[in-house]
Amino acid sequence: MENNNKSERGVWRKRFSAIFACALLVSVPLAAPAADTEIQRVTVHLGDYRFHPDAIEVVAARPVELTLLNDDKITPHNFTLKEPNAGIDLDAAVSAGETTTLRFTPLTAGTYTFYCNKKLPFMKSHRERGMEGKLTVRPAS
Repeated sequence: MENNNKSERGVWRKRFSAIFACALLVSVPLAAPAADTEIQRVTVHLGDYRFHPDAIEVVAARPVELTLLNDDKITPHNFTLKEPNAGIDLDAAVSAGETTTLRFTPLTAGTYTFYCNKKLPFMKSHRERGMEGKLTVRPAS
């Protein structure tokens, strides 16, 4: 009789462990997307002395992942946005054909100018040729 009780307890332990493991597996995927939705993902193409899009809108106090793709085959560009009081201090070089990802969290609502500061001697800078855009940071709700 005693062997039979041990056997039943072993079966119940295995069932409980399996049910517990399934519950964990089901709950993890449900929790993961919530964290992903908090990150604001933006992709900007750099090329032909332009940013596309040249207007970006994000929400304050939420992290931003900014992916920069240089579509030019020869010309290097960069992305400069210096607003340290707003929690934004970005200056990233993006070589021709390359991609760079920046992460930051804007703290203060407002509209800020980003630009490419590249310039060859005796020529207009990339910014003077039109390579400039606006980042609008909306207040957090």
